[in-house]
Amino acid sequence: MKKFVTVVFLLSLLISMFPGIAGAAEAPKLYLNGKQLASNAEPKIVGASTLVPIRTITEGLGYDVNWTSPNVTISNGDTNVILTIGGKTAVVNDHEVKLEAPALNNDGATLVPLRFVGEQFGLDVYWDADTRTVHMYQQNVSNPPVTEPGDGGNPAPPVDGGTDPGTGTPGNGDGGTTTPAGDETAFLKSIVFDGLGSIYLPYTGEIGDVKQQVLHSPERVVVDLPYMNFAADFSTGFTETSNGGKLGEVVVDSHPTLKKIRYSYFSDKPSTVRVVLDLNAPTNYQVSKEDHVIRIDVLEQTGPVTTDPGTPVDPPTGKDVFNVVLDAGHGAKDPGALSINGHQEKEYNLAITLKVKALLDKESRIKPYLTRSNDTFVELDDRAKFANDLHANLFVSFHANKTENATVSGSETYYYRSDSIPFAKVMHKHLVAGTGFRDRGVRQAAYVVVKKTTMPAVLLEAGYLSNASDSSVLFSDVKQNKIAAEIVAGIKEYLKLS
Repeated sequence: MKKFVTVVFLLSLLISMFPGIAGAAEAPKLYLNGKQLASNAEPKIVGASTLVPIRTITEGLGYDVNWTSPNVTISNGDTNVILTIGGKTAVVNDHEVKLEAPALNNDGATLVPLRFVGEQFGLDVYWDADTRTVHMYQQNVSNPPVTEPGDGGNPAPPVDGGTDPGTGTPGNGDGGTTTPAGDETAFLKSIVFDGLGSIYLPYTGEIGDVKQQVLHSPERVVVDLPYMNFAADFSTGFTETSNGGKLGEVVVDSHPTLKKIRYSYFSDKPSTVRVVLDLNAPTNYQVSKEDHVIRIDVLEQTGPVTTDPGTPVDPPTGKDVFNVVLDAGHGAKDPGALSINGHQEKEYNLAITLKVKALLDKESRIKPYLTRSNDTFVELDDRAKFANDLHANLFVSFHANKTENATVSGSETYYYRSDSIPFAKVMHKHLVAGTGFRDRGVRQAAYVVVKKTTMPAVLLEAGYLSNASDSSVLFSDVKQNKIAAEIVAGIKEYLKLS
């Protein structure tokens, strides 16, 4: 017999929010799969519990509801639920389940705790404080798993509390309806992850303010795009569920904390596309608009990861001389990014590295070492091994960035292990001061040279060679001198030598 879907999603946070609205004049509205439920009965606050009309919800799910005083029986042919008015337990397929509050008869309507509804009827539940609505999403086990090219056919992860888009797989919500309210003013063309830490959402039309929220246990970033729907030629792809839901996912395997990007048509009041970033640790992020592209940048990790790649340590002190490895990225057969004005990234990387070395040569307590000093190519593993064999105190890799959007500008600093975070923050401050570019933040990425080195290590993306302004600055001798001076200042500040 097909088992009834039960996802143990504890609604304690939701329940704790609801008592604050108990004295409000207007009762919360109920939405199921993105559509408002019509009901003569309203939710009711009883102590710390929220009770909802069970017939309205279960009939919306296609269940039969029969009332024989004092019992209510709910069935879908495979699963039977028996509730007793005033009783503190329910019977689900002959198993007794405790209720946090007794079922009530309110003017002929049977009200049961919302927690019971979520856990026993396979629903994800989300309380929207701004609109005073309860959003419930059905977890439909009959829908096919969502897969993306190259993801190995793995099903999408659970939706939690309606705060994430649905995925139409066991343990997941269906993400709402695709039938728009007709109020969309923008259409999402695709969702693109650049493999590092940036997600691009190109769209046509115009949108208003983007809504954002951070959720915990597990860690997620939720981004809502109001008055938006998917374009007819949405290229990233999605699966349509049996009840018309649109949903999809992008699996990420190249980032330390970002594991998956999920998306769905979330609501028709207003038309809203929801994008959720599944994280394995608390992580800073930034959302920005760039000429009909919404960009979500996943920045530095702020809390422990499930498998923490390192433990923060204090900067080294008490040594006579500190060994610092300077790594000019790319080289020879590997030119790196091509700038908009014809230069190659490897040129900038080597030039800035040599300038930094020249300045460090003047420091009595710092000994610089280079992974390459001319236009040669060194394997990534060999760069990390060189620093490890040297027992270096610090490792700095120099790079410049590139993207398809020529308007993107700014400096970024990358690290991998958490013991590199303090060093990354100091170096990023000085990098931004040196370039004068937009601060695009400190980020975590699994670059080989910062992952396989054993000392605090950073990779500096000074600017975007695809941006004419950034590129002209980075290939200016005067600006390179300023950047180099700031890099040295950052190294000295971290080593407490300034």
